[in-house]
Amino acid sequence: MPPPPSRIGKYEILAELGRGAMGTVYKARDPRLDRLVAVKMMSEELLIEEEMRGRFQREAKSAANLQHPNIVTIFDFGELEGEGSPYIVMELLEGTSLAQLMEEKKPERLEDRVNVITQICRGLDYAHKRGVIHRDVKPGNIQVLPSGTAKILDFGIALGEGSTIKTKTGLVMGTPNYMAPEQISSEVVDHRADMWAVGVILYELLSGERPFTATTIPGLVYQIVHSPPPPLDDRKLGLPPRLVQVVERVLQKNPDQRFRDLAHLSRTLEKVMGAPALTTELSGEARSRGYSTNLDLAKSLLSQGQPQRALEAARRAQALEPSHRSVVDLVQEIERALRTMQSQPTVVHEREPGRNKFDAARWVDEARMALTAGERSEALRIVDDVLAVSPGFAPALELKGLLVRPPRPGRVLTGSLKPQTYRYARVRPEQAFKEVATFGEPPGIQVLAAGPKPGLVAAGGVDGSVRLWDVDSRRRLASFRTAIHQRAGHEALVTSLAFSPDGAFLASGHVDGNIHLWSLDTGQEVLARARHDASVGGLAFAPDGLTLASGGLDSTLKLWELSQLRQGEPQRRLIREPSGVTCLAYSRDGSLIITGQTNRILRVHEVKSGRLIATLRGHEVPLSTVVISPDGSQVATGGRDGTIRIFDLNRKEEHRVLTAHRKAVSALSYFPQGVSIASVAMDHALILWDVATGAQRTTLWGAKGEVFASVVATGEEPLVVAGLADGSLRVWAPE
Repeated sequence: MPPPPSRIGKYEILAELGRGAMGTVYKARDPRLDRLVAVKMMSEELLIEEEMRGRFQREAKSAANLQHPNIVTIFDFGELEGEGSPYIVMELLEGTSLAQLMEEKKPERLEDRVNVITQICRGLDYAHKRGVIHRDVKPGNIQVLPSGTAKILDFGIALGEGSTIKTKTGLVMGTPNYMAPEQISSEVVDHRADMWAVGVILYELLSGERPFTATTIPGLVYQIVHSPPPPLDDRKLGLPPRLVQVVERVLQKNPDQRFRDLAHLSRTLEKVMGAPALTTELSGEARSRGYSTNLDLAKSLLSQGQPQRALEAARRAQALEPSHRSVVDLVQEIERALRTMQSQPTVVHEREPGRNKFDAARWVDEARMALTAGERSEALRIVDDVLAVSPGFAPALELKGLLVRPPRPGRVLTGSLKPQTYRYARVRPEQAFKEVATFGEPPGIQVLAAGPKPGLVAAGGVDGSVRLWDVDSRRRLASFRTAIHQRAGHEALVTSLAFSPDGAFLASGHVDGNIHLWSLDTGQEVLARARHDASVGGLAFAPDGLTLASGGLDSTLKLWELSQLRQGEPQRRLIREPSGVTCLAYSRDGSLIITGQTNRILRVHEVKSGRLIATLRGHEVPLSTVVISPDGSQVATGGRDGTIRIFDLNRKEEHRVLTAHRKAVSALSYFPQGVSIASVAMDHALILWDVATGAQRTTLWGAKGEVFASVVATGEEPLVVAGLADGSLRVWAPE
């Protein structure tokens, strides 16, 4: 074992206290304040991806603002110079971890065990009401001091999607003993995931056993998601029957069937144990008012380009009304925005009165009420939120002046506010498109397809799943996963998607050669059993909807009869190709099928006879994508050299070459009117081309480091939709 470093940042290292999968904890001294602290050095391997590092920094900042008797105090955080390893500095605690106490069958008295849980509830509820979710509650993250006080550790350190820590290959580190079913299933996670973990700890404290056990991690995951915990025997264990009922409610698979929040759980436990309640319950009016004001603030902060503050406000609203669809959707939108907008410069355009109204005067009144109640830090937080939205609002500035210096009796200015909202766009000011939405969810997007209905978009993921989105409402309509995906959590990457013309079916091609057919009416997979011997390069339905064409890197083009596929009896015509098929498309009348090849050639076949009628050349590298113009007269292709070539399908000759991308063109999409083409090339630029002249109409930019993997144009306006490598969908509309 290597010796500990002599110094981390400004902190003098005295001894190593322990190490685990996430890093090492040291006892250290702060030379400036001459106090002992604990320094946790995070494992650099866990934070190798910038997204994870950014989340660590954001959540560490949030956690540092939590001041509660049952939460460890965070003093500082930073990165080690030269190495970049993140570290976090916190108060040095005496006592023993709850995990060690539980191994020693302690605490012995039932009252003491429940008291530990109620303390954990109070600390977590305090954090939830301030927009911070722990995501990794477990006995090892609870320290019990000699006085009996429980302290929650490691806020903001559970980094990875769904609150699990993953390597770059996607492997989960550790075991999910305390993870909620919604975390494991990659569903929306809110503060009730922390409540589930508390319930698991309570069950273990009362029975001496964990509620879910298995010899393998997949078996344990299955138990957590699908199986009820073994019932607690109140007579055998000497427990109040109502306490057993509390445990059963906390461990409900559906978060909506658990307690509303941890304050509610804490009060219930105190009543069950016959102790006077130490917390007070909000009235219905106060809860509703708090929800509405925090929700409005979150929307305004997001529109002002303040996603981190917006997330904190939305989490406060969610802690009050966790099941309201509006706040659940907003949290998802903000979390996507945090990933895609962190370092993004924004352009402020003209004001739009009436949109996302923000009543700053009302919030200043809330801050004054908090100050009157003696909650000075809460009042300052509210004022800072107001100034983030309205920097020049005089009453907020006046109140902050009082808060940052010792209070003195005197006047507090009042005033009115004309609602001020702004429209933000990531496009250059002189251009004709504006960004209107960013939403979505992991995993990363590999390919998009626009449905026959305007605004309907399918997104194929790197994990093999397919999600169906309504762009107008930003709602996920469906998630398609094969039986293998449902068992293992992943399958082969999606390489291509195609909607049937009537919108009844969606086909997905995968890198393992499999083709899956999904019914949009039932949301179920049709057992079609269609496949290639190598990766599927392209899919397309014939315009009459009777045939599905697929091309593969096994150098074959297959035409499948849809009626037979639906019955699970695939019949197909086989056309041999000279090299691997990387993309394909039908002509508008369905008489021709065009395939792009790894040998750099575009081949045109007559569908009825299968006869090759033309070979189009021009690309000097393999083709990556092909699309047909709305009028059927042109074929646009993208190459791995970054060029876009437009061919005249009637004359069977190259018409124009478009050059701007530096990487392989990954997707093209004609506008419905055929006047423009959108293109992306696995970087943060989306280019709109004028078809008539070949000139660039505009470039829509993402943040540096973002990756646009695919693009579609949908609707009459139209809307331009990009699929990002982090799972987000970004939408632009004409000005």
